[in-house]
Amino acid sequence: MSNEIIPVDPIFEEEQRNGKQPVISHEEEEESKGVTRSLTYGESSSSGSGGYVSEVFNSERLPPTLASEIQRFLRVANMLEWRAPRVAYLCRFHAFEIAHNLDSNSTGRGVRQFKTLLLERLERDEETSKTTRQAESDVRELRRVYDENRRYINQHAGVFDLENSHGEKLIDACRIASVLYEVLKTVTAGPQALADRDSIQAKSELFAYNILPLDHGGIQQAIMKFPEIKAAIAVVRNVRGLPLAENFQKHGAFLDLFEFLQYSFGFQKENVANQREHLVLLLANVLNRKPQKQSSTLKPVDAAIDELMRKFFKNYTNWCKFLGRKSNIRLPCVKQDAQQYKILYIGLHLLIWGEAANLRFMPECLCYIFHHMSYELHGMLTGAVSMTTGDTVTPAYGGSHESFLSNVITPIYRVIYEEAEKNKSGTTDHSTWRNYDDLNEFFWSPDCFQIGWPMRLEHDFFCTQSPKKHKAREKRKEKGIEDEEQGLNEVTLEENHEPKWLGKTNFVEIRSFWQIFRSFDRMWSFFILSLQAMIIMACHDVGSPLQAFDAEILEDIMSIFITSAILKLIQAILDIIFTWKARNTMALSQKRQQLLRLAFAVIWTIVLPVVYAHSRRKYTCYSGQYGSWLGEWCYSSFMVAVAIYLMTNAIDLVLFFVPAVSKYIEISNWRMCTTISRWTQPRLYVGRGMQETQISLFRYTFFWMLVLSTKLVFSYSFEIKPLIAPTRLIMTIGVQTYDWHELFPKVRNNAGAIVAVWAPIIIVYFMDTQIWYSVYCTICGGLYGILHHLGEIRTLGMLRSRFHSLPSAFNLCLIPPLSKNGQKSRTKSFLKNIFCKVSKSEVLDQKFVVVWNQIISTFRSEDLISNREMDLMMIRTSGLFPEIIRWPIFLLANKFSTALSIARDFVGKDEKLFKKLRKDEYMYFALKECYESVKYILEILIVGNVEKRAVSSILNEVERSINESSFLQDFKMSELPALQAKFVELLDLLVERNENQCDKVVEVLQDIFELVTNDMMANGHRILDLIECSDETVHDFTIFSRRIEQIEPQLFESAARKTSIYFPLPDDGPLNELIKRLHLLLTVKDKAMDIPSNLEARRRISFFATSLFMDMPSAPEVHSMLSFSVITPHYMEDINFSMKELQSSKGQVSIIFYMQKIFPDEWKNFLERMGYQSLNELIEDGKEEEIRNWASFRGQTLSRTVRGMMYYREALKLQALLEEPENKDIPEDAIEKNNPKLSAKLDALADMKFTYVISCQMFGSQKSSGDPRAEDIKDLMRRYPALRVAYIEEKEEIVGDKHQKVYSSILAKAVGNFDQVIYRIKLPGPPIIGEGKPENQNHAIIFTRGEALQTIDMNQDNYFEEALKVRNLLQEFLQTHGRRPPTILGLREHIFTGSVSSLAWFMSYQETSFVTIGQRLLANPLRVRFHYGHPDIFDRVFHITRGGISKASKTVNLSEDVFAGFNSTLRRGCITYHEYLQVGKGRDVGLNQISKFEAKVANGNSEQTLSRDIHRLGRRFDFFRMLSCYFTTIGFYFSSLVIVSC
Repeated sequence: MSNEIIPVDPIFEEEQRNGKQPVISHEEEEESKGVTRSLTYGESSSSGSGGYVSEVFNSERLPPTLASEIQRFLRVANMLEWRAPRVAYLCRFHAFEIAHNLDSNSTGRGVRQFKTLLLERLERDEETSKTTRQAESDVRELRRVYDENRRYINQHAGVFDLENSHGEKLIDACRIASVLYEVLKTVTAGPQALADRDSIQAKSELFAYNILPLDHGGIQQAIMKFPEIKAAIAVVRNVRGLPLAENFQKHGAFLDLFEFLQYSFGFQKENVANQREHLVLLLANVLNRKPQKQSSTLKPVDAAIDELMRKFFKNYTNWCKFLGRKSNIRLPCVKQDAQQYKILYIGLHLLIWGEAANLRFMPECLCYIFHHMSYELHGMLTGAVSMTTGDTVTPAYGGSHESFLSNVITPIYRVIYEEAEKNKSGTTDHSTWRNYDDLNEFFWSPDCFQIGWPMRLEHDFFCTQSPKKHKAREKRKEKGIEDEEQGLNEVTLEENHEPKWLGKTNFVEIRSFWQIFRSFDRMWSFFILSLQAMIIMACHDVGSPLQAFDAEILEDIMSIFITSAILKLIQAILDIIFTWKARNTMALSQKRQQLLRLAFAVIWTIVLPVVYAHSRRKYTCYSGQYGSWLGEWCYSSFMVAVAIYLMTNAIDLVLFFVPAVSKYIEISNWRMCTTISRWTQPRLYVGRGMQETQISLFRYTFFWMLVLSTKLVFSYSFEIKPLIAPTRLIMTIGVQTYDWHELFPKVRNNAGAIVAVWAPIIIVYFMDTQIWYSVYCTICGGLYGILHHLGEIRTLGMLRSRFHSLPSAFNLCLIPPLSKNGQKSRTKSFLKNIFCKVSKSEVLDQKFVVVWNQIISTFRSEDLISNREMDLMMIRTSGLFPEIIRWPIFLLANKFSTALSIARDFVGKDEKLFKKLRKDEYMYFALKECYESVKYILEILIVGNVEKRAVSSILNEVERSINESSFLQDFKMSELPALQAKFVELLDLLVERNENQCDKVVEVLQDIFELVTNDMMANGHRILDLIECSDETVHDFTIFSRRIEQIEPQLFESAARKTSIYFPLPDDGPLNELIKRLHLLLTVKDKAMDIPSNLEARRRISFFATSLFMDMPSAPEVHSMLSFSVITPHYMEDINFSMKELQSSKGQVSIIFYMQKIFPDEWKNFLERMGYQSLNELIEDGKEEEIRNWASFRGQTLSRTVRGMMYYREALKLQALLEEPENKDIPEDAIEKNNPKLSAKLDALADMKFTYVISCQMFGSQKSSGDPRAEDIKDLMRRYPALRVAYIEEKEEIVGDKHQKVYSSILAKAVGNFDQVIYRIKLPGPPIIGEGKPENQNHAIIFTRGEALQTIDMNQDNYFEEALKVRNLLQEFLQTHGRRPPTILGLREHIFTGSVSSLAWFMSYQETSFVTIGQRLLANPLRVRFHYGHPDIFDRVFHITRGGISKASKTVNLSEDVFAGFNSTLRRGCITYHEYLQVGKGRDVGLNQISKFEAKVANGNSEQTLSRDIHRLGRRFDFFRMLSCYFTTIGFYFSSLVIVSC
């Protein structure tokens, strides 16, 4: 900071400042006597002067009406309590003044108690704090502390990114300086302070940003240095050619395009800041994937903007096309201006969406709003003149503060709110209130434009009163009161128009079993007609299908079309009955269509029976050609009538085989196409163009042909045909008298017996399709798994046998290809098997080693493995023997001992022995590594010349024998075990590093030397001769030869002036690692083959290894990958287990004790990691927090979920580090290196690509009430600085002595030890008015970033090794699956609660079968997979422009997640399923919980039967895809209901 502050004398004297005492009533003082001091806490300490007692005042638990205004002052006061008590007192006094000004009468909730406690504290500290003052007056004391912090800011703010050690102090200094400036401003207004104001505030707000410090001078931040960020910011800040700021009552020019939109339309400032960052990040990430052409830097930016335009406005342009309106997105011809217009349109859309609150569930309503506002925007930019007013086009609602929220969003929100109130928590009928879909679908009709712009609030759309007559008086009374309050007593012409309730739109949710028939009428008609046809065939005793073409039999079979006509009549009647309450909003063409369908159904219901009765057995016959299988072909008038009847379905049959033409007809606005499509189905905005490709059509058609043919053959052969003879026999037996009540008095036969015989068969007939579907699903799912290499590695043995191919598979899957084309070849799975056989020098490259070791380290941090297991599984990279592949020890377990046994017992030639040893690759490398390691250790350990020559001679003899293939002749293999034991003894001594054991080392070396030369070597006596020959100093050979007998005992011993060995060895990291690894190689036995012993670790590492051989896209570089966010809704669930909960006994067993028994190995590993022996030691040493974390990470808690999701960030940072060009040879501890610049760059790149938002609905109320869960959430934010928490703030504002609740969506992060609000966006009302979870997600979705969005429940988990594959998964969005790219990526789940109980185990396997065999078949070939919650990843831009990631209408959308899949499919989305990545999921473990969960799912499914989504899918899917939809959703539960009922 360049500006310096010179302390100046205050304008106001201290006496004046102290004289401003707050006024508090006598009643408040009386009430304060009974109030406890629960708001004060902390340790007290007496200062040396004046006896001042330092005590922290609670700054976190504050009244909701005051918290946002005074909390920062109280926090700073606590920070200065021990440094400057008088300044702390002044900050608290200032906070009290603010609180008193905001609520002078103390009417707010908790305000009176708070003010009383704070006043008591001020009275206590007023005099005592003066004694601690170092300056003459309070103002000078404030100046002193202010200047100290200002100087610290000037010194360190510029290097904040590079020196993180000053980060926390700098944050505190900025926070203190900002608050003290506010306090100083009330007592002095000197020019020096004002000159410094902007600089201090800019630096204090440096940390009040989300990801990009756009408004706070954060140019030095690492993320702001990325070229794509700079390019995106430059585009947003291109304000050239905009209207003058003076026209919008703004001082100074516009800073960027978003500020122009803010002042033009009255958007909230925080909303503008949020969406500004949103667009910059989106544009930068899209720009990253565009090829950078050096010839022009503008082209990639234009391409990125055009891509965003297509994504954001695809739904809007389709909406305009559907309604026959011209799009209001109008671009100029000048390219540079067009770019600015595009950014303005995208920004306008984002700002509307960001402030729309619950209207985000109504995408076409937002299209309507954008349609009018984009027209106004274009008019302002071009200076156009309105055709209606003749004036220059200006925004209808102006640009005043919050005008958009008040005038546009709030009126529509009030309609939603009042309609939801009529639901009465699901107790009223759905037909009496409009849900989100009803209100949104009103904008599917051109009638929506009658609302006008500005909106006419007297339009029927805004009427929410029930149309019942007895409420008319009540309505008039309420309207009169409302008009009186608003001053609308003037008589207008529109008073004669009584607004009426529009009612439901397009569909009415009616609870009836007929809904199942109505939605899937084609299926029920098929089964009924097939049953009738089979009964007729069985009555005619048809044994071959060709017999059915007999004229007499064929005509009887064709009588099924009479039944078909009756069923169509029933369908037409049901359509009219079920849509009666939607008649007010139904188009006239749709009403005509229903009446025509009813008329045609009535006609055919009459015509076909009459013609059938008239033409019975009256044929006109023709002879077929010679040899024809038809023989004589006969037909009757009834057959002709049936042929005419079926002509109405001929078009549908033709279009079924040509899905491309069918799709064109449905989405086209050409009159002939609309006429054809309107005849079959009502023309709606959704449900059009859902057809798949010809190949997909063939696949699921073939599947269902198999299922249906099997079902019909089985039903005919084993259910229907065997009953014909008994039925005929029963009918021949007459019944004269009845022993019981006569059910059919006029029937001579026992009809009751016939019904009793046929009823079970009919029931089984209608439900056994579900069974046959399950059978074929299992078969096809299993074959799919085999063909796609699923589960190839399931055991440790399989892992060890395939481990040598993991590095090449890892490079192929998880390392970005050298070419820019990231598209994966279709032959990749085949090529993987070839590339697995790469040269050995390339198998263990450095990147694989780093990633593998990081995975193992993660296992250790999660306590899945012990320290010893970690050592056995790590791949060491000391670099001592680069030519040797140093496999992890657990692969080499017992390999060395096995090799010694083979060599000891081997009889034959050297070549056969070497070939046998080389056959096992791991054994060969173990032997080679042991030999090289022994050589290296002996070279360092032995320093005496004679000893060096002796050892060197032995090693040379060994190598010579191997080269000459005479090893078995020159050495005796029987002594190898003894030699191994001696080397193990030597290594034990080297590891202990005890100087007092030097003699033992000498003895061991002498034993080894004697063992080798005397017992093993055939010519061991030649070693001394070789030593003599190699000695250059031969002049004293005679003396040496005389003492030759005495050399061997004195070998390796140290004389007075001679040191023969270097012991202890130097404390060198690589050397210690080498000794430790060699010791493990020599000592590890068969038990190491079971490493890791933990079942969860085995499962995870086996699945990771298996997934590398699955079919997945190639990994892009981190900076080129798609950006994504994760959102987790949270209500009141556990965040962390408290010690009280863990130690509480349920049935005399505490939870922590129970967990120790469930996870015994993990508890043992935890104690080992902490360095303790028991739980009591941990508690005594104050390790409660670690105990809580360990237990919480094994329960269904939010902290477990957060830890798992933040693995995404760790994985991205590691992968980005490996891609750094200057870090090609990454050492193992590269991540831990103290390189702040690199670390800041990696953090910035991770921030740019990944965002995690927890939507803690109750966090605001938990903070104000002092709930411990609020502290747990804050602890999560402090532990993970990149974590963001969104919550709903309910605040009371006093307007005219009346309390008014104000709701806001807030995004917070941790700065230092406090939570800091980043954005506060005001809402039109309470956001939770329907289903809680989807609306909790909806309010927080505006704070997410990126092009993809993963929805995660709070009882889920993630794994580091799986996070490594997320960028591969996101590439699926860029590939076409069938006709279109996917909009939802489905993932498999692993149920981690299976070990808790037998019921949990059952639920785990039930879920596993669904998320593997079931879902893989739903996605391909059936093409009916929807969203089943939890780990799926959404195309974020697609869904935020089409209603969000779930639906929230009360009761109807009880199973809210699946409706996101319905909505995506109806809007031409594509949902896929991928099994190469898994996410953990917790399930219910108790019988009660499981029962409640199953009941919730079943209830949700019953509500789905009433929904418009299921109805439209059942009606608009082709026949076979409709079958898939039924039997994979409500069909399963309906079949279960039939089984239970019978």
